[in-house]
Amino acid sequence: MLSRKSEMSSFYFQWILLSALWIAGSPMHIINRRSYAISAGLAFRIECNEESEMQNVSVSWSLVPSRSLDNINGINMNVNVLWFLPADLSHSGSYSCLSRKGNETWETIFEVCVENKTCPHVNRKDEVTSTKELSCFLPHIFEIDPQAQVTWRNNCHPLNVTNSKVFPINRSQDKVGLYTCFVNFTFGGKNYSAAQTTEIYSHSSDYVVTKPEIIYPKQETQKVTLGESCTLKCKALVGKNDNGETFIYWSSDSESLDPNYNFSIGRSGVPAVFYLLPFQNERYYWIGLGLVALLILLCAVVFLFRVDLVLAYRTVCSSAAVSSDDKLYDAYVSYLHGDQHSSSSAMTFALDFLPAVLEDLYGYKLFISGRDELPGEAVHEVIADRMSRSRRLIIVLTSQSCVSPQTDATKSLLPDKLPISDHDVQLKETTTSSDQIWAAYEQRVGLYDALVKQGLKVILVQVEDGVEEALLPESLQYISRTKGILKWRQNASDRGNRSFWKYMRYRMPPAKRRKNQELTVL
Repeated sequence: MLSRKSEMSSFYFQWILLSALWIAGSPMHIINRRSYAISAGLAFRIECNEESEMQNVSVSWSLVPSRSLDNINGINMNVNVLWFLPADLSHSGSYSCLSRKGNETWETIFEVCVENKTCPHVNRKDEVTSTKELSCFLPHIFEIDPQAQVTWRNNCHPLNVTNSKVFPINRSQDKVGLYTCFVNFTFGGKNYSAAQTTEIYSHSSDYVVTKPEIIYPKQETQKVTLGESCTLKCKALVGKNDNGETFIYWSSDSESLDPNYNFSIGRSGVPAVFYLLPFQNERYYWIGLGLVALLILLCAVVFLFRVDLVLAYRTVCSSAAVSSDDKLYDAYVSYLHGDQHSSSSAMTFALDFLPAVLEDLYGYKLFISGRDELPGEAVHEVIADRMSRSRRLIIVLTSQSCVSPQTDATKSLLPDKLPISDHDVQLKETTTSSDQIWAAYEQRVGLYDALVKQGLKVILVQVEDGVEEALLPESLQYISRTKGILKWRQNASDRGNRSFWKYMRYRMPPAKRRKNQELTVL
């Protein structure tokens, strides 16, 4: 197991907090839809928002889906208003108006159908017995050109009424029908025509208007769970033959609410019915919070089982995981030689247990000092050459690796000036054993490659108690703080060292081959 205490980075906490705040504060994107049927050849405009609502509001227009309107002939964008000058059959389509005000956004989709008809569809209705005169309802045209010329048609037949904004009805039953006013006006130095149609109708003798009525909910109580989303449904009759505008809203303790809701209207000669299906922002809040929690859980699982995942990947994709760096050895094993008890435990681990698992079971190729040198080779040449051809440096630590910094033993284990030949090594034996010099020289060369050249990764292994990090050389202390120390239990059972071998394999590079033997851990 690792002796270094695992630390959870504050990055994870900040990321979780920012994600939760983003979801809780993310604005709703509301979409409204409107439909228009217009006649080809006539000027027409669609207005995105009321003029009173345009303070600090930015508007952008596009042709659904996300097409620019800049290069379309006959269409003129004027901030909140989209003009068709004039409307053409090719202008039929869906137009999007996206409005933004601070963090709020809402979108209106205009379904525009351009027809090859002389008179446009009805957009207003008036009852004949309550109508004295009919006005041409194109106020925006008369604001542009107060001198615009007006003509009238009844059921699209010309009438002998010219240049009058009003048409007399006088509450006469014979005036029932469709009335269209045509306006010729000047806009931007060009002449255009616009039109508007109003239907004048009459009621039968048995005509009755009924008041709106709520079908449900009545006076009832519904129990909900705190923190969970709740859906309330409302059904209401808007009233028979009631063409007035009916509003449906929710209130709580005499305060009006403004929930998001969907509703549909059905007519066909029967009372219209509104189906109100409100849903609050908590629904999206909890959905987003659940997704964040799921992502956090997934990251936690990956973090906790990263070692097992890496080893599983190496097993499944062994060919892709193997590095092609032309190195001969997977690891160089450095330990303290000798006959003392500490060096004896280091030798047992390095010469018996380590090759039995890494070489025999998992197919690694190790260079173990004291085992793989050829007779007659110079010490410094063997160490420098073998380490340059290794991917890892395994340093076996014992109690002899830690000595008080006030003594001369520290200097003898890691001398400031490395011996450069076998003769220097023999001279040094007068104060320090050759085994210590050998191990010290290995560590100095390996640590130089690891810390200065950054070409060799170091694995520290503790094989007995008594190793104190504060008494290690500074270079080993640095590696201990950044990478940790793997602890091997000398007298533990096979299961006791299972975690050690798993982390050892994780620190080692991917093996090039794996022997077909039963994978038991010593």
